[in-house]
Amino acid sequence: MIRRVLSIVAVATLGIVTLRPYAANASTSQFNPPKQYYLALGDSLAFGYQQFKLNQQLAQSGTVNPTAFTTGYVDDFGRMLRTIQPGIQTVNYGCPGETSTQFLSSAGCPTYPFSLHDSYTSSQMDAALAFLRAHPGQVSPITLDIGTNDIGNVVSQCGGYSAADLPCIFAALPGVLNQVGENLTRILGALREASPSSEIIVMQYYNPIAVIPSLTTASNGAANELNSVIAGAAGATQARLADAFTPFNLAPQEPQTLCVLTLMCTAQPDIHASDAGYLVIAQQFWSASDYARLSG
Repeated sequence: MIRRVLSIVAVATLGIVTLRPYAANASTSQFNPPKQYYLALGDSLAFGYQQFKLNQQLAQSGTVNPTAFTTGYVDDFGRMLRTIQPGIQTVNYGCPGETSTQFLSSAGCPTYPFSLHDSYTSSQMDAALAFLRAHPGQVSPITLDIGTNDIGNVVSQCGGYSAADLPCIFAALPGVLNQVGENLTRILGALREASPSSEIIVMQYYNPIAVIPSLTTASNGAANELNSVIAGAAGATQARLADAFTPFNLAPQEPQTLCVLTLMCTAQPDIHASDAGYLVIAQQFWSASDYARLSG
């Protein structure tokens, strides 16, 4: 998600995207409680990325240690899981900058030059499948956030955000959203086939650009387009949905809520979640999991 959500601004400016409702949750016919391992997959949000931490690390040592990033939603959700399954271990393959296409085909994490929480040399998809096959019946839940960086690549390929670039972006966007849907359906289908006893939960994205009042309505519409695609893929594979959009973007106190839950209002604006925001996302995963039934 590094810089990619900014692509929503280009789409929103002319109001091209049509607002469509998306499902707040996906139906599932089974309940899969936590097991020995929690497998986290996705982009920079799964990694727990925050730009200021990377800058601090580089200034101090010239490199970046993944142990500096321990306040992401994966970390918070993992702590919640340990309240009902104390021995559960987290495996986090989150790759900052990952697209859904790279998730399926790229070796390692080509968009991030530093160490990951848990490294791999294959694609993230192949790494996940290999882990699931090596630990049959031992993995639940699996969480995933992927898709927003695909949209960001459209902006890069079209040259930027100028008026001259917009026709290119608008022409490419429907195809990219269709590709995200196809990729995500393929990803979720493969995960489901490899591990039928895993609870799979997919995140719907928040929209940090809504912090700009003049762009709130239109950019939220663009975010809903992507989230509708995610909901469709989740529904087709009996995955659950963790809705990060509602608590970030539909709060009555907008845009103040985004200033608390993201780093957009800091001296160095960053689209990624604050510690408070990551905790809210983790709470959405917890709610989607229905694991509260196992508490107490």
